[in-house]
Amino acid sequence: MTLSVLCLVLVAALTHALWNAWLKVSGDRLITLATIATGWAIVGLSSLPFVGIAHQDAWPYLLASTLLHALYSLTLIWLYSLAALSTAYPIARGTAPLVVAGVSAVFLGESLGAVGFAAVTLIVIGVVWIGARPLGQDYKGLILSLFTGGLIGAYTLVDGLGGRIGGSPHGFAASLLSLTAILIVFFAGFVHRGEFAAMARPLWLRGIGVGILSAMAYWIVIWAMSVAPMGLVAAVRESSVVFAAVIGGALLKERVRWAAVVLVFCGVALTSLT
Repeated sequence: MTLSVLCLVLVAALTHALWNAWLKVSGDRLITLATIATGWAIVGLSSLPFVGIAHQDAWPYLLASTLLHALYSLTLIWLYSLAALSTAYPIARGTAPLVVAGVSAVFLGESLGAVGFAAVTLIVIGVVWIGARPLGQDYKGLILSLFTGGLIGAYTLVDGLGGRIGGSPHGFAASLLSLTAILIVFFAGFVHRGEFAAMARPLWLRGIGVGILSAMAYWIVIWAMSVAPMGLVAAVRESSVVFAAVIGGALLKERVRWAAVVLVFCGVALTSLT
């Protein structure tokens, strides 16, 4: 992975951690997610006239990814009601690179090589170590974190493949952001109905701003997976766990395992050598 791609994915990771932290501490998380999704819609819909829609052959991937992203977002809301940010987030995000690296190596022939494998291993171990503590009563948080990680791995693979088809990662990203946002906002409006606008009004400005930043961050990830191995991109993106852990420690007074943080960054540094 080139240094420029690595730096862009790290920026995406930081942005992802920030919007997850805000979602965790917000009041009604579905309303908060809907305001964030509005930012996604602004980025996606305003970009379509310039980048075009996803390539026709990528539409099955686009549909599957839209549903996976929507399910992931709703599952994330449930997860954050059960467990701390610095615990649930690392377990969920640490599971995903294993899924992506394993499937892409076995079925797509994307061998990471010895250095790449070492990098992914260090990142995953560090990420899981950051959140390695009991997760809620009867381990419901643990089970839901692992399920969330599976969803992350699934949509990452689908997005990586969809972005490569027709050489149009930008059209795929814009289409995905638009469809996912519309689905989430519609669902939130259906759940809250007449109260939706009033509940969302205090959050619109901040939510849209966060949404625009997170949309641009994930757009970077989709593009990166079109020019670099998906397993490496997925692993580096999960360095967002480090940022989330630090945010959780600084703002929410949650415990941070600094040795695990160092391990993650050692893995990230290795990716620049692949």
